[in-house]
Amino acid sequence: MKRITIKEIARLAGVSVGTVDRVLHDRGEVAAATRDQVLKIAKEGNYSTNVFARNLKLNKTYTLAVILPEDNEYWKAQRSGIMSVSEEYASLGMQLDFYTFDRHNEDSFIIQSKKALTSLPDGVIMAPLQAKEAKEICMALTRNDIPFVFVDSNLDGVQPLAFIGQDSIQSGFLAAKLLNFGCPKGHPSVIIRYTDFDSINKTMDERIAGFRKFYATNNFDPALIKEIEIESEQSQINEDFIIGMGDPLHLFVPNSRSHQIVKRIKQLGNNTYRLVGYDMIEENVKYLKEGCIDFLIHQSPKLQGNLAVQVFYKHLILKSDVTSTQFMPLDILTKENVTFATY
Repeated sequence: MKRITIKEIARLAGVSVGTVDRVLHDRGEVAAATRDQVLKIAKEGNYSTNVFARNLKLNKTYTLAVILPEDNEYWKAQRSGIMSVSEEYASLGMQLDFYTFDRHNEDSFIIQSKKALTSLPDGVIMAPLQAKEAKEICMALTRNDIPFVFVDSNLDGVQPLAFIGQDSIQSGFLAAKLLNFGCPKGHPSVIIRYTDFDSINKTMDERIAGFRKFYATNNFDPALIKEIEIESEQSQINEDFIIGMGDPLHLFVPNSRSHQIVKRIKQLGNNTYRLVGYDMIEENVKYLKEGCIDFLIHQSPKLQGNLAVQVFYKHLILKSDVTSTQFMPLDILTKENVTFATY
């Protein structure tokens, strides 16, 4: 007979995994009715606590080093997702150490990553936004036999325990499709990328490659795509960049800064455009609801954080196999459905 899992018990009982763990191991206060329900489901499901008992006897604490930026709501949601799940596993000895880096400072990632490495954690959750530097850190982690999980971005040439995020190529492909609905021959489009920290982010390159792939797949003229680079100040966008790009203007912003572009376009007095961007941050949602952004591709950052911790729960505590690639859905947000979306 197949044994029920602790996660299935939690689902059937309508409680958290942490509550089930407290009941099964008689730790902490749990309401009598909840306790009885959990034990009943566990008994009927032929649940075995052998795996948990074996780890608990070791009295082992598992420390995860979390290397993330935290400069906007997207990354704060990642952190929130990591923290919320880790609280459920705290009774099993899992704890977190955060090493937050500044994306505006290229050295910050290296400094924080080296601090994490020096602490010799049992595992690392990392956003490898700076590809070259991240690969060097990952090589050091591998030499020290420390497993690591990537969130948001993936890297070639290294072997993380798992990658959790979107397929960036397919994501850019989707963005191009959204911009070109109703235009069978392809529409002139502008890709706007920044020359600051996004210029060293491999994910941006992959999204743009996916965007161009859509044009190539549909035999659209690649000359229809114009790519411009600006610095962090949106004021650098001037009237010249829209010349010859059609009406309405079609814009692809492969990062979370669509709101900056909208503000500048409004200043220029151009109200006939279509824009696809990323991430459910407050200012983007505001403009999405106002109709100033047509589509946002949502990456479920909180869920990414949840899944990253669950990977280590399976690997370190359950000693079970994990899925090495866990793609997030390519959710499309519009002003009509954004109210019902969650991080």
